[in-house]
Amino acid sequence: MDQTARMILLRSLPLFGGMPEPRLNRLAAQARVTRYAPGALLAIKEEAADVFHCIATGQAKVYRAGPDGREQTLFLLGPGEPFCLCTLVDSASFPAFVAALAETVVLEFPTRALAEAIQDSPQALSDLMRLMCGRFKEAMAMVESLALRDLPGRVAVFLLHEAGKALSGDVVRLSISQREVAKIVGATPEALSRALKKLVAAGHIEVRGREIEIRDRAGLEAVAAGDVEG
Repeated sequence: MDQTARMILLRSLPLFGGMPEPRLNRLAAQARVTRYAPGALLAIKEEAADVFHCIATGQAKVYRAGPDGREQTLFLLGPGEPFCLCTLVDSASFPAFVAALAETVVLEFPTRALAEAIQDSPQALSDLMRLMCGRFKEAMAMVESLALRDLPGRVAVFLLHEAGKALSGDVVRLSISQREVAKIVGATPEALSRALKKLVAAGHIEVRGREIEIRDRAGLEAVAAGDVEG
């Protein structure tokens, strides 16, 4: 990826789109492009870091792993999404793991480059705060879902959230495997399969491979709210 391609990519991202051209040009010049194979680690928990990253192409997950090796996926990252932004205020360590889910190309920048760029662009600081607040809200919603809902309820919340992001209304086309979905909702793949079958039997959804259609939105919302059993 040459300088022009990096500039085009950065200009397309909300976090960088409002930066003055000279500053954006310097930021792009400092970017290192790295390609990762599926399953490769992009960032390691508790590893010291003085860089931040941005997904150029592909997909990755942010996750924590327990002593028994069980994973809990926290966020899914797609093209244009940055991570390791906490290095702006704390370069001691990164609080989670990041792994590629597909072949992924990442732009890596020195943290100081972002700090200097934000000084030149108040809008970039506002966009950064909006991004971090959004992720905080997502994390709190996940904690609430895992703590207060049964598995069918957590699956219902996930499907409604994904449907809200999709342009296809009530059809959710998963970009990840059901095994990875299980790591998001805090379940084993087998338990996730049973929960999906319960939602299918209740008439709330129809499953066609990685495509899931919401057939009864009101019913699925009731399951998500805990008003009825899945």
